[in-house]
Amino acid sequence: MDDPFDLSDDRAYSHWRTRKLRAYPAEITDLRVPVERLDRPTPAEHAALKTRIATFNMALVEVDPDKIETEALLAFTQALGLRTTDSNLFADASAVSRITATRRNPDEGGRADAGPETPGGATLGDFIPYTDKPLSWHTDGYYNPPDKQVEAWCLFCRRAARHGGENGLIDHEMAYLRLRDESPQHIAALSHPQALSIPAHVRDGRTLRAASVGPVFSVRSGHLHMRYSARARHVLWRDTPDTHAARAALDRLFSRPDVFTFEYRLEPGEGLIANNVLHCRSGFDDEEDPAKARLLYRVRFLDRIVLD
Repeated sequence: MDDPFDLSDDRAYSHWRTRKLRAYPAEITDLRVPVERLDRPTPAEHAALKTRIATFNMALVEVDPDKIETEALLAFTQALGLRTTDSNLFADASAVSRITATRRNPDEGGRADAGPETPGGATLGDFIPYTDKPLSWHTDGYYNPPDKQVEAWCLFCRRAARHGGENGLIDHEMAYLRLRDESPQHIAALSHPQALSIPAHVRDGRTLRAASVGPVFSVRSGHLHMRYSARARHVLWRDTPDTHAARAALDRLFSRPDVFTFEYRLEPGEGLIANNVLHCRSGFDDEEDPAKARLLYRVRFLDRIVLD
C-alpha cells in the first residue's frame, strides 16, 4: 500500500504533497463554519466541518457564545467521532478545562489567586496556558506517554481578553511537508523513537507526571501525528547533528510566518476543532473583573476526528 510518510516512497509522497498544496494559499475565513446548534450540527454543517478538517486538519466554528457549555461541547465533538477524552490537570469530571488566567496581585506583581492545587501542590499559575504569558509553538499533550497521545482537541471562546491572545496555527502535515522538502534527513531525525524527551514533573519529592520519551513525527493508524514543544526549558532533544539540524529547520519555519500559517484571535462564540495541529498564543492584557476576563473551554482527545 502506498504510504506518503514512508521516506522511500517518493511517488506516494509526491501525490500527497500535490493534494496538500492545492489548498494554499488560504485565509482563516476558508476554515470558518457557522453552526446553529453546537450540540446538534446539521448534516450540512457536519459535512462542511469535515471538508475543512480533511483539508487543513482544523476548522473554525462560529456559534452563539451562550451555547458554549460542557454538555454542548461534548455532544459536538461526539458528532465528529471523538469519544476518548484526555483527563488532565485542572479539567473537570468531563475532561473539560476552563482556560482563564490567574489574577495578578498589583502590589507584589505576583498572583493573588493561583487557583486550585493538585495533590502534589501544583497550581494553575504553574502552567503557562493558565497565565497571560505567551505560549510558544507546540502540540497539545507532548508530555503524555506514547500510549496516551493527544490526537485532537477543541478550544471555544466564551470571553476574549481585553487586548492580545492571538493564536498562530499550522497544520502539522504542512510542517512535515516543508521539512521533508528541505531534507528527508530532518524527518528521519525527528522520527527517531528518542528524538524528544520531557523530564518527569517532580514537586516536593512527588512525581506528578512521569518522563515522556518518543518521536516528534510518527504514523498512527495511517495518519501523521506530531509531538512537539518549542520550549527551551524542561525539554531534552536527542544529541545528534541530524536532530540539531532538524530543530533549527523547525525554528526557521516558525520564525517566518507565510501562506501556510494562520493567525487569528478567537472572539466570543468562536472555536477551533483540530487534529492536534501546531499552535501558539501571544500574551494578553485581561480585564480586572474575573466575570469579564478571558475564558475559553478546552477538551482534548486520544482519538482523531472521524472523516469517513
